Amino acid sequence: MKKFLFVCGGTGGHIFPAVAIADSLKKMGVTEITFAGRKGSMEERLVAKNWPYEYISAEPLHRGPFLKNLALPFKLTKSLVRAKSVIKKVNPDVVVATGGYVSLPIVLAAGSMGIPVYLQEQNAVAGIANKVGSRYAKTVFVTSEEAGKFFPIEKIRILGNPVRELPKEDSLPRPAEFAEGKKAVFIVGGSQGAAGINVKIEESIKAITARDDVSVVWQVGVKNVDAINARVGELPNVAVRGFLDGIYSYMKHADLIISRAGASALAEILAFGKPSILLPFPHATANHQEHNARVVEKAGAALVELDGEANHLWEKVETLLADEKRLAEMAAAAKTLGMPDAADQIAQIILDKENG
Repeated sequence: MKKFLFVCGGTGGHIFPAVAIADSLKKMGVTEITFAGRKGSMEERLVAKNWPYEYISAEPLHRGPFLKNLALPFKLTKSLVRAKSVIKKVNPDVVVATGGYVSLPIVLAAGSMGIPVYLQEQNAVAGIANKVGSRYAKTVFVTSEEAGKFFPIEKIRILGNPVRELPKEDSLPRPAEFAEGKKAVFIVGGSQGAAGINVKIEESIKAITARDDVSVVWQVGVKNVDAINARVGELPNVAVRGFLDGIYSYMKHADLIISRAGASALAEILAFGKPSILLPFPHATANHQEHNARVVEKAGAALVELDGEANHLWEKVETLLADEKRLAEMAAAAKTLGMPDAADQIAQIILDKENG
């Protein structure tokens, strides 16, 4: 059986798809899987407890003034030396990279050493590391035609974004905060919260609490929960939460989800086939969250509102909740886009190519 080396890092959006593909390969009988990433990093925290882990160095490419990048070639050379050392130690048959600048030295080193490389791009706007590394890739897995435009057409495969294996439906009971017989709205900003979403919801709180036929769970972020609770007080139909374990239960039972448009969050929303209102994080690299959101909006599965636009967020919620037909159409569109088995498909394609 083949030995695999995975490299990912920088954000959960790069790390979670890598872990999902690795989990699928393990289910298919692959026993030798190693991850590479930086020391003291997010990828180490999320990966090293479950998988063999090798340290590498990596330097980000600054998008600002040219002078900031003057030392980059020297730093990249150092990173490549370390990457080759890791590759020689692990001796992988296959390298899988899911983007972020952390992945580039391993991809370049593997490519120069003749080791098969597979890339996975989560966003509608491809990252620099994947664009540069694609010259060595046998296949680049993308989530949309828009993302495919950044790579040689003969190398791309369009599949969903890999997500962790979803629990069985009957293992996801309706959360107590979602009252029976009421429409359920789930507002999720991640563990840190999403300031743009929080501001718009807080501004609309009177209109929200005026609805006795709607139950809202509002995940505001751990650092924000005390301040928001102090300002809005106890609300009859809104549960303010810092962070939620068992987030899949809330997704499954929501009639509508309000969220940022990071690739992993979107993949999960679509995997559950849920209508959504998306507020892209405005400072994402190359504005990739808005591009992600527009792809879903174009498919009819979401509405988009930008942080800087006038606040019509709750009006959009009320319009959708009043239109069962449109909600059903958006859910159907989301199901069409969602591929909960994307990780399995990617793993199988790689194994077929390498064992064929």
